[in-house]
Amino acid sequence: MWVLCLVFGLGQWHCYTFRGISIPEGASTFFVHNFEDLSDLQLPNYNITFTEALKDKVRNESRLKWRESDPDIEFSGRIIGFTVSAVAPEAGAVTAFNRLEVTVEVTYVNHLDPKAKWTKRFSQFDNFDAQRNLLEAQADILPGINQLLTEYIFNAAFTDW
Repeated sequence: MWVLCLVFGLGQWHCYTFRGISIPEGASTFFVHNFEDLSDLQLPNYNITFTEALKDKVRNESRLKWRESDPDIEFSGRIIGFTVSAVAPEAGAVTAFNRLEVTVEVTYVNHLDPKAKWTKRFSQFDNFDAQRNLLEAQADILPGINQLLTEYIFNAAFTDW
């Protein structure tokens, strides 16, 4: 019986480290502050949507538990840019696609290790048909942008890349 438990336990450990994440030793809690939207082009409630996406990413893909007071790991930041630009010009100077790029600045603090602290910028983009305006397209493209941004932030915090 103990052999079965050992094999199962090692199997679970192997699966956990297979992703390559490394939660700091002793850390068991995290907190994500609401991101402030400082961008020129503010999308309604995007800061809340992004904050929730980052909370969900850490909650679902790590062993850390949410705690508002005195957390071991803390994320804060701000949305600093929404840029819409034309891409893929067609004959006659018509643009086929527009590109939305979102840039966030994130501060990570590990309260168990004062040296484990950083502030970094992360950007991600997606294209949408030029015949649609941004308000129409955002529901289709922002979830994918958020998924990649939160993946990059998670990896920067917990995989040492």
